[in-house]
Amino acid sequence: MNKETSTPKAMTIWGIGPRLILLAALYSLPVAIAQWIGYPRFLIQGVPDAVFAVLGSALIAIGIPIWIWASRTVDSAYDEDLLATQGVYALCRHPIYGTAVCFVLPGVLLFFRSWLLLAIPLAAYLFCRLLLRKEEDHLRRKFGAAYRDYEKSVPVLFPQVWKAVGCFFYPLPTVRLEENVLAVRDGDANMFLYTDGRHAVAIDAGYSAKGIAKELRQLGVDPASVTHLFLTHTDFDHAGGLSLFSRAQIFLSQAEEQMIDGRTARFPGLYRNPRISRPYILLQDGDLVTVGKIRVRAVATPGHTPGSMSFLMDEKVLFTGDTLRLQNGRVDTFYELLTMDREAQKKSIRKLAALQGIQLLCTAHTGCTRAVDDSWKRWR
Repeated sequence: MNKETSTPKAMTIWGIGPRLILLAALYSLPVAIAQWIGYPRFLIQGVPDAVFAVLGSALIAIGIPIWIWASRTVDSAYDEDLLATQGVYALCRHPIYGTAVCFVLPGVLLFFRSWLLLAIPLAAYLFCRLLLRKEEDHLRRKFGAAYRDYEKSVPVLFPQVWKAVGCFFYPLPTVRLEENVLAVRDGDANMFLYTDGRHAVAIDAGYSAKGIAKELRQLGVDPASVTHLFLTHTDFDHAGGLSLFSRAQIFLSQAEEQMIDGRTARFPGLYRNPRISRPYILLQDGDLVTVGKIRVRAVATPGHTPGSMSFLMDEKVLFTGDTLRLQNGRVDTFYELLTMDREAQKKSIRKLAALQGIQLLCTAHTGCTRAVDDSWKRWR
């Protein structure tokens, strides 16, 4: 039930959900009666039971997690009067309805091996498309151009599960965000350049030198112009392109050194971050580095890794690496499976939320926001 789409007068909190359930029930009842009376006439023959069981289980296993995620996302969006377009809402515009009609319902009915019963999800899909016209009109009126742009690139109902990576990682394209801030995309990650017109510093180094070099050519930037490179942490998607910036002095948190000197494994028993062969300078929380007119303040934000560090440029532009993620304009913790200490990360986010005067907040995998004060609402 797409609760972010409603207002008290225009639409109830449940959207089209009650009407969809009623129509589906009215249609399903005679179909179920016909199935009971005509059994086993409508059984699909020649296909082993195991095929239906595996396929049905797979559809349910895909649909239920998406349904739960969508429900939680839309609850938050509705409470704050936001349009949900990121996370699970990158799969389709109405994932609650979509997963129920396209995955969970047919998954359950597959266990009955009846071609007659499989007509129920088809009818539910058609009912849903019909009823959604009103909800879509309401969204266009409420969110205007933002929703019209969203509907151009995202399907209405059937979740594009093959695009699942885009639910979690949605970096900016390579672009000049401000006169002095450039986002550089490498795969599912952004690194950033910050300049005062004469000096340029980099925040992180992407996956690979080759990928970053290609994007910098697009911006007309010579990698040799970067004199200082600040690592938010040393995971391969942030430090993989260090060789491109051969003239840059490298900076990282002192607490992060354990991740590259063999003391601490990134994933115990599986993987350790590679060493950095060049000299580097270690930073403590609150350290200030001046590069021309640029003032870089180090802010220790452990959690994703023990030495994760955010960097505040000229007290107004904040680069957070993987300390947090942005989803639908709000700050949330980074993904738990990739975070070494979730409680420490929450403390780090609250620490950043206390900073004042930030005009631009940039993450490594989930874009940037200029509505910084609004993004911290959950944490202040």
